[in-house]
Amino acid sequence: MSVTVAIPTTLERPTVRTTVESALAAATACGPHAEVLVVVNGTPPSPDPLAHLGAPQVRVVRLARRSAPAARNAALSAARHDTVLFTDDDCRLPATWCTDLATALVAPGEVAVAAPVRAEGPGPLLAYMNYQRLFDAPPDGAGGAGYLVTANCGVRRDRLPLGMRFDDANFNNAAEDADFGIRLRAAGRTIRWLAGAPPVAHRLSGAVEEISHRWLRYGRAHVRLYTRKRHPGTALGGVRRWYAAMCDEPERIHRCFSELSDPALREAFTTYDLILSASFLIGYLEELGNEWGRPLITVDHDKLTAGWERAAMPQEALVSSAACSTPDVVPDYHRFGVAPGERLRVPEWYGDLLRNHASLRRHGDDESDGAGNDTAYERDLAAFMRSPYLATTPAPTAEELHRAWTACPGGVPLDTDEADAVLRGAGQCFREGGRVLEAYLLERRLPGNRA
Repeated sequence: MSVTVAIPTTLERPTVRTTVESALAAATACGPHAEVLVVVNGTPPSPDPLAHLGAPQVRVVRLARRSAPAARNAALSAARHDTVLFTDDDCRLPATWCTDLATALVAPGEVAVAAPVRAEGPGPLLAYMNYQRLFDAPPDGAGGAGYLVTANCGVRRDRLPLGMRFDDANFNNAAEDADFGIRLRAAGRTIRWLAGAPPVAHRLSGAVEEISHRWLRYGRAHVRLYTRKRHPGTALGGVRRWYAAMCDEPERIHRCFSELSDPALREAFTTYDLILSASFLIGYLEELGNEWGRPLITVDHDKLTAGWERAAMPQEALVSSAACSTPDVVPDYHRFGVAPGERLRVPEWYGDLLRNHASLRRHGDDESDGAGNDTAYERDLAAFMRSPYLATTPAPTAEELHRAWTACPGGVPLDTDEADAVLRGAGQCFREGGRVLEAYLLERRLPGNRA
């Protein structure tokens, strides 16, 4: 099969050469005419990490402007073949990657495919991210993917809608792949989800600073899916009140990973979940204020990051001392939704960090009227965020997720793969589905669960 592997890069990451080498191996296994197209965008460093690669299948295209979506568009234009597979310059590709994706794209009518991505590196934070499947494209509610994640996806250029390209005017280095996939589906195409394909390895350090900054960036970019593109279902309504509750309501239920028997791992995963949830919302609120023209949040990023690192350090030490540097995660879904003791409170350090280093802005008309009514400021923000574009496929209810969950042959999923398949089949991603189900079960304490 003839494929083009497209890798946008600035050549700054130390992983880029091994990414290209793994792409070259996968492309060579796919067929003699396959190529690897490296699109260098921006001013490259010196020396060139791809020097002396000595592979005629590798071509390099250079763009003066630093822009990941522009680099992907250049790849779509310059590719020698219509089957174009995308990955990032910090990924390691399985040997069968090109063959797996290209074979799926041969089928009549297939326009795009997406497949799993797993973080590769040491530490319990990456174990948490893999357990939650944070890099996988979300489901579309009909067995496919809701959008693309360019770490692991492919398209048929000759079957794309006319003029379909990545948006490099409104996005740069985050959410341009989601926007591309959403527009593709809006044009009547589907994105096939290759659940059984070997995952691409996304190489990360596992440091809290790196990952929390990445989630800040994701939050900022997510705003523009609504404010710039008006994509259905992408506006986070009530986000300011949602964030205020995270700061000030320690009694609320949060994800406590009751399906894990190891208390150290439960506590660590809860910590990471709280950190990444807050990071995404902080980035979202920052960019939403920029888009609205009225700042919503004041953030001291250095102090906030230092606080996240202090909070995560004891958990990482405890988990690593009890196991290897990257712990195995073996859930028991009979435990799911059965937390020991009373409801788990949000840790005090969490609200303190948010209030002290990422506080919501106060405005003259932003004080409560004492009767729980919306202020003028809240009404203005709600009007700005109010979307007439509802999600094309409503999210499943907790009851619907629970029915799918308990319909498994064993009454509950046997492992994470089965749990993911159940939740995706019901139209929900693993992380959000787990959050909704756990809260539902904690509230109801349904029979059939055991501590």
